[in-house]
Amino acid sequence: MTIKKLNIILSLFLVSTLAYSQNALIASPYSRYGYGELQSASMGSTKSMGGIGYGVYNRRVINPMNPASYSSVDSLTFMLNFAGSGTVNGVSSGKETLNKCKGQVEYVAIQLPLCKFVGVSVGLVPYTLVGYDYSKTDTSMRNYITENGKTTVKQDFTGYGGLTQVYLGIAFDILDRVSVGVNGKYMFGNVTHTRTVSYPDASLYVGTYQQKVLHCTTFLCDVGVLYHQPIKNDELTIGATYSIKLPMTIDSQIKTVTQHITEDNTKYKFDFPHTIGFGATYRFGDKVWFGADFQWCDFSSARYYSVKDTLKSNFRIAAGVEYIPKLGSKKYGENMRFRIGANYGKSYAQINGYYYDEFAITAGLGFPLFNAMTTINLFLEYGHRGGVKTIGLVEDYFKFGIDISLNERWFVKRRLN
Repeated sequence: MTIKKLNIILSLFLVSTLAYSQNALIASPYSRYGYGELQSASMGSTKSMGGIGYGVYNRRVINPMNPASYSSVDSLTFMLNFAGSGTVNGVSSGKETLNKCKGQVEYVAIQLPLCKFVGVSVGLVPYTLVGYDYSKTDTSMRNYITENGKTTVKQDFTGYGGLTQVYLGIAFDILDRVSVGVNGKYMFGNVTHTRTVSYPDASLYVGTYQQKVLHCTTFLCDVGVLYHQPIKNDELTIGATYSIKLPMTIDSQIKTVTQHITEDNTKYKFDFPHTIGFGATYRFGDKVWFGADFQWCDFSSARYYSVKDTLKSNFRIAAGVEYIPKLGSKKYGENMRFRIGANYGKSYAQINGYYYDEFAITAGLGFPLFNAMTTINLFLEYGHRGGVKTIGLVEDYFKFGIDISLNERWFVKRRLN
């Protein structure tokens, strides 16, 4: 491995870290609740297959969703994944629609063999993102009625930040068809929410400004197992993961400004929830690869501001397929990858007494380069959240991005004659 290649890798990690430190990488009012909008750790080809990963054991895919997958890497191969995306959000209240566009670094990760039957991976992936800036007026708030009738109350909401995970994982092949793995994670980041209440006549009512900040620096762990079984020319893979419930090191500050300044520096307690994932994939020869996932997060038993049941346990199901017309063909188009998928889930945060639905449809193309092991992946996602009748807001978004999946032989010993 050359110094030049190492410099490229370190530069990608630096760029990604700086990008995650920037504010408002998304523009979704739904990120106002809980820790923000939950993000998938799916990478490369599986990102456009609905975001599957728990049953993925593929030597061309870095898959931090199941750490047992790292041992799939070839003993001479170095792998790198890097992706960026842009999102167009459209939010409607039924009366008016607001559109915004934001860009972000999706992830960066590397994977390489440690020795035969052992693989390691390190990467930077988002856990939640927060980014919103909107206002609303209300004339029905009973606590604010003038002598001549109801007054107008304006509320401004802004938020930014998010939580990011740096992971280091290792996997072992313990049996001919069974692998196990573990991820050690360091989660860091800041989440800031502000709310401003103002009135047309400041002489009658005093406005309110409140800022809530969460600062996270905590360590987490998850484990995984995979079983893969050839069936003639096909292959079945089944996998499962478990993320351990652990207390999170989060500092909270709440500042409220009215006629006086009040600061709440209570040492609230927060927990990372039990998370269970199951998945399976089936490869039909070299043409079709299909997979499906199920994930459950027990947020209801995890403390949030020292209270349980503030958040709700949620689930997510996903499925996708990849099709290659004719692998190894001399025609470039027959070596391309065509992918499609979908996912559906329930929110973990409550809005106006409701937990909203989320679903997305994904699609993508894979363009092989060099020896057909390195690919450039384009992905597209359409998603929908909430509803006007229940939540009061409905959000539709389009995400489009590019993933570079580098897969090269870097550990071949050179021989000189």
